[in-house]
Order: sequence, then C-alpha cells, then structure tokens
Amino acid sequence: MAAKTTSCFTFLKEALILPTRNPKLFTPVLLLLAVTAFLAPAVQVLFVQPLAGDMANHLFEMSNMDPSSPEYAKILEEIKQDAVKLVLIVFAELIVMLTLVFVNQIIAFFAASTTYSGDRYSLVELIREISKGSTLKGPFITLAVVTALNFVWMAVLAALLSVIMRDGGMLSVQGLIFVLGFIAFMYYTVLALVGVAASVVDEEYRGVCALRQAWTLMTRVKRKEALVLVLVAHLLPTVVTPFYGVALMYAKKSMAVALCMLAVYAFLSGALQVFYLAAATMYYYEAMDSKEAAPCGYAKIPSGEGNV
Repeated sequence: MAAKTTSCFTFLKEALILPTRNPKLFTPVLLLLAVTAFLAPAVQVLFVQPLAGDMANHLFEMSNMDPSSPEYAKILEEIKQDAVKLVLIVFAELIVMLTLVFVNQIIAFFAASTTYSGDRYSLVELIREISKGSTLKGPFITLAVVTALNFVWMAVLAALLSVIMRDGGMLSVQGLIFVLGFIAFMYYTVLALVGVAASVVDEEYRGVCALRQAWTLMTRVKRKEALVLVLVAHLLPTVVTPFYGVALMYAKKSMAVALCMLAVYAFLSGALQVFYLAAATMYYYEAMDSKEAAPCGYAKIPSGEGNV
C-alpha cells in the first residue's frame, strides 16, 4: 500500500472519531478508566490524608511533651500504628492500581485496534475474543517491561534529584542531567504507549522488540507526529488537574464536595486516556502505513497461537 500524504494531526482526528464508531464498546471502556482514575485520589482523600494529618498532629503534640511521660509513650504507639496502616494502604493501592492499569490499557488498546479494523464488539465480546489463544501474551510482556523500566527510570531521576538538592542545585551539571533525563522520560512514556499498541496490533512485536519498533517509528518514520503525540499525552492531563487540586482543598471542609470534584476529575481523566490511547494506536497504524509494512487485515485479532 502506498503511503498517503497526511497532516501531522490526522491521527489525532482519527482518535477523536474512533470511539463514535463503536459507542457500545467505548462507553464501558471509558467508565472502567474513569473508575480507576477515581480510586487512587479517593484513597488519598479518604484514608491517606487523614492518617498523615493525625501523624503530623501527634508529632506536634510530642514536641511539647516529656519523653519519659506515659502520654508520650501512648502517642508514640499511636504514631506507629498509623504508620503501619499507612504503609499497608499505600502498598495495597499500588498493587490494585498496577493491576487495573495493566488490564484497562490492554482493553483500551484492543478496543481501538479492533474498532479501527472494522469489528464492532461489545466489551464482553471483546474480552471473550482476546482471551483466545496467546493474544494477550505480547501486550502483557510489553507492559511488564515498560513498568519495570518506568520504576528504574524514576529511581534514577529520584537519585539525581536528591544529589541536586544536597549539593549543587538545578544550576549545575547534575541539574542539567536531571532536566535532560526528565525530558527523555517524558518521551519514553509515550514511546511505551506506542510499543504496547504495536504488541496489540501485531503479535510479532513484544517486550523490548515492541519498544524498538516504536523507537524506529517515532525517530525515523513519523517524527513530527511523534512530537505531537508526546505533547498531547503530557499537556492534556494538565487541563483536568485543577479539579484534583480543588478536591484536596475541600477534603477537610466538605467531603461531599471533594468526592464530587474527584468524580469530575476521574471522568475527564478517563476521557483523556481513551483519547491518547486511541491516538497512540492511530499513530502506530499511520506510521506502519507510511513504512509500507501494514498488510490488508492487519488489525484483526489473530485466532491462532502467537509466536513465542
């Protein structure tokens, strides 16, 4: 197929239109993403913030107490109990959120891919279809690699930041390395989305191979579109962030208002996720089309066993 001359925003237009082609699938996908986006900040507002506030109050009380007094020992024990609760809540939240993000992203990518290919599944039908054979193996491997690299990269950035705060400040060699590393991390997070899209669309690509394919497309085939995708993925979420900030401000004044603002934030976040996950998929198709490597029927979910 000959590559078509398109605007660098064409894939964004396709991503906007795509959900309207199969609303019976994208409506529950949107709700899944919105519920997931609601859970993490809701846990923060309902559990983490109150516990952290109690610990801060106890620490303030202890600063004015005699360390040998019974009240001091009692408050210290309460702080230990709150700390244990806080660690357990944060750990449980991390495990649940990682699982939900894995599942939701894979469902959203398959929703975009199958809808673009002409299929009109419902959510139940889609889950039933992708559960056949080894269709899920590639995306899960790629997401596992992406998640591991995310943690490594964030650990490196955190270490650099601690060195900067301790020694030279941002106007230093370490500061420059941190800024460049952070920019590269922002680019990598979008490259990871395209890599997962590659694993969903084509069983040939998985794990590091999928990321390498995404790197090739973003640096050699569709560079301007890749930059647009990076900007969209990182700038659009800032539009809904104020709703989260308002929710945090109202958490102590009115929990009902805080939860309502979190619901608005979660719904908009879910809609944005649907958009930029679809955009990553559309970018992959457009880039592969330009590379003249997308045969007819490329987007269909394979029914047989995939390559290992």
